[in-house]
Amino acid sequence: MNDIMDIGGISVFPEYQALFAPDSSDAFEVPQSTVHVGNTLFVPWGCDNDLPEHVMRKISKSEVVAANLDHNVKLAYGQGPKPMIKVVEGKDSYLKECTDERVLNFCEDNDISGYFLEQCTDMCAFYNTFPEIILTRDMQSVYSLRHKEATFSRWAISDRTTGNIIKHGYSPYWSGDTKHANPDNTIITNVLDRYNPYADLTNRIQNRNVRIGDARFIIPINFPTPGKTYYQEPPFWSIFKSGSYDYSQMLWEFKKLLMKQGIAIRYIIYISNKYWDEIFKSEKIDTTNPEKVIARKELEKQRFRDFLGSDKNAGKGIMALKTLTPSGNSVVEEKYITIEQIPASLKGGEFLEDSSEVSNLMSYAMGVFTQLVATPPGKNTGSLSGSDVREKYMIKSAMMAPLRDRLLKPLYFVKRFNKWPNELVWTVPDYEFTTLDVNKSGKQLNTPTDASK
Repeated sequence: MNDIMDIGGISVFPEYQALFAPDSSDAFEVPQSTVHVGNTLFVPWGCDNDLPEHVMRKISKSEVVAANLDHNVKLAYGQGPKPMIKVVEGKDSYLKECTDERVLNFCEDNDISGYFLEQCTDMCAFYNTFPEIILTRDMQSVYSLRHKEATFSRWAISDRTTGNIIKHGYSPYWSGDTKHANPDNTIITNVLDRYNPYADLTNRIQNRNVRIGDARFIIPINFPTPGKTYYQEPPFWSIFKSGSYDYSQMLWEFKKLLMKQGIAIRYIIYISNKYWDEIFKSEKIDTTNPEKVIARKELEKQRFRDFLGSDKNAGKGIMALKTLTPSGNSVVEEKYITIEQIPASLKGGEFLEDSSEVSNLMSYAMGVFTQLVATPPGKNTGSLSGSDVREKYMIKSAMMAPLRDRLLKPLYFVKRFNKWPNELVWTVPDYEFTTLDVNKSGKQLNTPTDASK
């Protein structure tokens, strides 16, 4: 039986001309047990509690999925969150730049642009984000708003009475092979009510249920999906469950296999035993000494490799021996050396249509217009006019509205708790691309005229 080759996690059985890829969909199954960290029970994320890591490993191995996710994150971010002041004049209203130093200093001290970008990344990848607020010592205001990595975050089981999630665990060791989450490497933080975090926090402070050292809380933010209580599931994860992702990876691994097997061997060299006899005779090599025979044959083989593998010898000939042996009324020509070139079996377009199909399917699942990212693979990729591309960009930006609303919720919480101006609103402006006759640069900043809550 031929050897089994493992290429990129895919087992190749040459004897049966078959490929076998592991089924990784089990990682998405709902776990039936909990994880103990001290006296707190946490809900695993995925059957092995490593679903975020599992998803990110898959994303990093696919050019299409990684580029699409990067595209969605950048569109969700837009031009970043901007504090604006809503001005009402009669029946009209408009937004102007916020100049309140309390707001501007908070944004600068907390790198709100970086915070929002990290939140966009986790929201697009996992549909879950874990923003953390930290109160001042007098508990009268929020002085810090931080992003907690979704990959390292887990929810504790919900309260049986209220149904609310009350604890958040933060640790890089949830799925460690040699080290697991424990009280020494896990930060456990209280969680505010997801519907009304402001009322929840003010009640805790009034009832003296908040200690100075524990004045930090997680505000649960997610993009809801049906049937999910603890961890949401982005629709594009269907490409991992359905097998579309695995199929795309198999296509590339199989193409690499073809290249390795079909291109690595370019020539077959046939050497007659009489050729060796002539060499041993002329060089007076003792054929009864196997070591000398093998060494001389290896030397000759290396000479052939050097000759055929050198670009300098391209187009040159090689001298070889041949004999003419009588046969009936004619003679038979016997060559001592015959070199045959293996014809290339790869044309360069193997599985091109399959690659195009699965790439478009994954982009469809991720809600990405492929023309906004790059030229999609395939023969008939089509072309779009500038107007078509501009309209697709505007449509995609508009579709980010519900996601941005969820991500801006912690900022509105801070606004209310810190008693900032009621007229303050948070916006996420987009670039609106125009025709050159409207704007010579082809773009202008589009700030919503009314983004009040």
